[in-house]
Amino acid sequence: MLGEYEHTLDEKGRLTFPSRLRPYFDGGIVITKGIDRCLFAFPPEEWAAFKANVKANADLTAKGRQLSRMFFSMAFEASLDRQGRVLVPTKLARYAGLDRDVTITGVDDRLEIWDTSEWNRYLEGADESFAEIVEEFAGREFGE
Repeated sequence: MLGEYEHTLDEKGRLTFPSRLRPYFDGGIVITKGIDRCLFAFPPEEWAAFKANVKANADLTAKGRQLSRMFFSMAFEASLDRQGRVLVPTKLARYAGLDRDVTITGVDDRLEIWDTSEWNRYLEGADESFAEIVEEFAGREFGE
């Protein structure tokens, strides 16, 4: 899943997904708390992989239990309606600061749902350090 799409939440808290992304969610959707004040949205098969990864890395430590609770207790399973909409639960919308203007970003195996002004602020900061981040990860990739 790739790209950036601007949408709005309607008065009932429903979010319309871009038509080109809807086929990924034919089998349903799982929305949960994300990192950096956004929401994560997964197709069922990607949610299963994400869940397995969290469980494998969240052992019996206090931080591991906390990580599991943050992702799993806020998770919401749903289906897109015929218009490609999903209801975003109030608690999740509040966590991400979603009001009306929303940006949906494709991040490979998931979508991230951001308040548009928060996304723009995030991008400004990330753009400033983009070259440094690429260099750091490139160094890891090539064993430096």
